[in-house]
Amino acid sequence: MLDDVPKRKRGMVSLTPLIDVVFLLLIFFMLTTSFMTTQSLSVVTPAPSADELPQDARVVEIWLMGDGTLRVNGEPVEADALAEAVKTEIGGRGDMAVTILAEQGSKTQALVAAVEAARISGANGVGTARVEKIKP
Repeated sequence: MLDDVPKRKRGMVSLTPLIDVVFLLLIFFMLTTSFMTTQSLSVVTPAPSADELPQDARVVEIWLMGDGTLRVNGEPVEADALAEAVKTEIGGRGDMAVTILAEQGSKTQALVAAVEAARISGANGVGTARVEKIKP
């Protein structure tokens, strides 16, 4: 009796629809992904002593004091007015550079804020130096 029943052939499973779906998902994710754009600023790190830095009329100095205070060319400045003070010192000149002198014990966030203030102010270049003690 079992011999009278016709045997079924197993059909082959096609992978073409699966590959089509994978490619559609790949295209979807490629089109919907957004990439973050980053801004860069070149920072020159000079010698670690303030005495070795050249005194130049085209340089604005930002001092990051160990107690958390900020100075622009020796004048005390509040953190929220730093960018405006640097912009005033630059005075629209295109050849001005900013040197950031970070005293030992100064905060990294203050350094980042100073670099950002220099960038906003339109400085031609930014340099940093770590010093033991800044002489006011």
